[in-house]
Amino acid sequence: MKSLFLVFVFLCSLFVNAQAGMTVSPGKLFFFGNEGNTAPQKIRIINPTDRELEVGVSINDWRYDFAGGNEIAAFSSLPESAASWVRINPGTHVVIPGNSFKEIEVNLAVPSAQERNHPVHTAMIFLTQLNPSDSQDASGAAIKVAVRIGVKVYHAISETSGELSVNDLTASTDDQNRKWIHLSYSNTGTTWTDGKVAWSVFSYNTGKTIPLGEQEFYTLPNDRRESRVELPADLASGKYTITARVTYEKNKTVQLAELDFEL
Repeated sequence: MKSLFLVFVFLCSLFVNAQAGMTVSPGKLFFFGNEGNTAPQKIRIINPTDRELEVGVSINDWRYDFAGGNEIAAFSSLPESAASWVRINPGTHVVIPGNSFKEIEVNLAVPSAQERNHPVHTAMIFLTQLNPSDSQDASGAAIKVAVRIGVKVYHAISETSGELSVNDLTASTDDQNRKWIHLSYSNTGTTWTDGKVAWSVFSYNTGKTIPLGEQEFYTLPNDRRESRVELPADLASGKYTITARVTYEKNKTVQLAELDFEL
């Protein structure tokens, strides 16, 4: 039995191999500038296979959800959309011979300040494989695989420092008696802000600090975000302090939130 599988890949790094016959770089495009055309940037599409690759180019809106995941929306449907600004050269259909690459040029036609209602605008450029590749699933059955890769577009007037506000640090217990710590925070600046939350718990009984790992986050202006961590199930009874260390702006800015609790 043959079926068609569509693979979605959102590029969060500078280089991603979609494994089914298409590689795209970079994964994000950052544009700065006021009214008028911005300096063009290029997306390189590599065909690592022996067969010809056909790629369709389309544009959508996107934003982050409360947990930091990607929400895709229709073209020019979000208030912060830059989808209608995007210009693609040479066009929306690209044919790449086997074992070669082509580049498409991306530019933004930024409208006047009166037409812009947000400090940051975004769009998603989708690159979709139009001629599916032959492959096999885990059972060996023949399938057709088509790859769709999204490249995020960001625009701001100028490069400014990001700002975050830590709102609250709370604890909860779920119906399986697992204990969680929740950190809520907001992007209060005028640009995108990425960073990490590093968790640790200090035991007053032993005087030791237990690291609980790190979590990356990505935000746009006015985004509210929550990160959470599960406390180890084997924590002994006693008094503890949980610390959430938030670093952003390439680790130049640090905010700490602490919560005391007893088990």
